[in-house]
Amino acid sequence: MKKIMKKYLWFILALPLLLVSCAKESISPPGTYVEINGVPLQTNGDNNKIDIESNGIGIEFCLLNEAGEPATTFNRGENFKFHLAITNNIQSDTAMYIVSDFLRNPDLYMVYKENGDIVGKPVEWHGMDKISDGYALRNGEAWTLEIPWHEKRGTEMPFDYHNLIRVLQHFFIGLNRQPLSKGTYYTKFTQQYCLGRYLPHPQDKIICTDTLSLRIVFEIK
Repeated sequence: MKKIMKKYLWFILALPLLLVSCAKESISPPGTYVEINGVPLQTNGDNNKIDIESNGIGIEFCLLNEAGEPATTFNRGENFKFHLAITNNIQSDTAMYIVSDFLRNPDLYMVYKENGDIVGKPVEWHGMDKISDGYALRNGEAWTLEIPWHEKRGTEMPFDYHNLIRVLQHFFIGLNRQPLSKGTYYTKFTQQYCLGRYLPHPQDKIICTDTLSLRIVFEIK
């Protein structure tokens, strides 16, 4: 019984050290990381930009420095941008429309500390027009969304609906974020991206990517 108690006591004392060790191993260096349907893609975080194609839909995701270049290291006070591009590479179609559901993903452009605590995101979804998706992308064309970390559009007083940020048929309001302090952060969201082609009513054709988890670990110096 004493031996069992000693082993149990040792386990209790060692558990915090094991948890700290596992936590340290889970922290990734600055770079880009991708999962496809939950399976990690072996990118090793070497790149500053995610550029991937799935089912004929190209997805590009990165952070841009103030020179407009993809980067994962920024100076304190630098107003970096989130960059997301969707390209229609579906050869059998001349034009497809963007299914805009991904714009309501609550994790879109969310920033976390390296320990997983939420810092926040630069904009907040503020509603949408009651119209159907209709932004057309011809074959080979790309649609781009860029939002800076320090975004104050829509915060003007008195409030004016026309000052909101319009993205397709959605509206966002800037959250006037202050510069991030020195440290390591990451942004990550999981999403399928879809393009559609209108067919004779009531059917339409939707093509989607696999479920992609896009993560960028970045550093403020």
